[in-house]
Amino acid sequence: MKMWSELKERFKGKDKSTWHIDVDCLNCGTNFSGHFCPNCSQAVKEYDKPFGFIFFNFLGDFFAFDTRFFQTLFGLVARPGFLTKEYFAGRRVRYTPPMRIFVFVSFILFLLLQIVTNRGLSTVLDSDLKDAKLGLDSISVAAADSIFNQVNDQIEPEEKQALDNVLGKGKIQLDSIDIAKSANKINLGNWGGARNIRLALNDYADKMEREMEEEKDPEKRAELQENIRMLRSPEATIAKILKYISYAFFLLLPLFALILKLIYIRRRHNYMRHLVFSIHIHTFIFLVMTAIIGLYLIFDKDIANVSGILFLSVPVYIIIALKKFYGQSIGKVVLKFFALSFIYNIVFFTVILLASLDAINLL
Repeated sequence: MKMWSELKERFKGKDKSTWHIDVDCLNCGTNFSGHFCPNCSQAVKEYDKPFGFIFFNFLGDFFAFDTRFFQTLFGLVARPGFLTKEYFAGRRVRYTPPMRIFVFVSFILFLLLQIVTNRGLSTVLDSDLKDAKLGLDSISVAAADSIFNQVNDQIEPEEKQALDNVLGKGKIQLDSIDIAKSANKINLGNWGGARNIRLALNDYADKMEREMEEEKDPEKRAELQENIRMLRSPEATIAKILKYISYAFFLLLPLFALILKLIYIRRRHNYMRHLVFSIHIHTFIFLVMTAIIGLYLIFDKDIANVSGILFLSVPVYIIIALKKFYGQSIGKVVLKFFALSFIYNIVFFTVILLASLDAINLL
């Protein structure tokens, strides 16, 4: 911590601010002594300072990126249920507020998700199907498949079968002859000789645009227009889905807390206790997901064993956190964990599905 404090002071430069006596607020004109105007709350700060000082204070104001952040992060990861107990024990100032660290971690998570899905989607869409081997991983297939499913009803059976031949083999290095055959099948008739899937999707979008010119039904025109948008810009569609899912998690936080309220109804805890616990649990889950995606981006190879261990840490963490925060015997805690998981998984998949459908205007 001492090293961090020294580094922080060097980065910020010398802050020569002192207690201000008998000053006039530049915003409202109120005369006062101190650092903040008692009338409008504007700080008596001088912003004509080195950029490092301003930048660090901005991070501190927005993310509380100081010793509290690392202390909170350590307590969250290493001591399940500890931060929630500290919060309601009145020891709050020494830690980053629960919602602030959740927003920070979720920002990092969905930024990485955007990067990895775009990379996977580009692998599928831009690979040369005629002359090259196409190595597809699960993320690439999932990203592309979410686009194709939206226009499934519009694609002819032989075209859909050709796409399935390309996308359905997951991580297998597909033989270039098989790819060429599939590409040729896709190109029959409507696909116009395209040799990668992005061009094929654009060709099909051109066809839909011609159909839309002749279509008179407003609802069908709107459906065609939405399909054309997804075909033209698959990356934008994935980004919109991820954005809506990130919004959905802010709904899932109070829903998870409500489930806890029902499971621990005999304890008569205030709802706020369950909500703070929910925020801390979701923050940990997001940290695990961030670590898995970060490892995937860094090492770019199969990390199934490490991912499995990290995923298994989540139920273990939640059980320990429930035990530490709510008490009760380990048997009751495990039973309540299974009840919580069953109910929450139903709610989770329902909310995520609705958010995804809403993102592509199917609701």
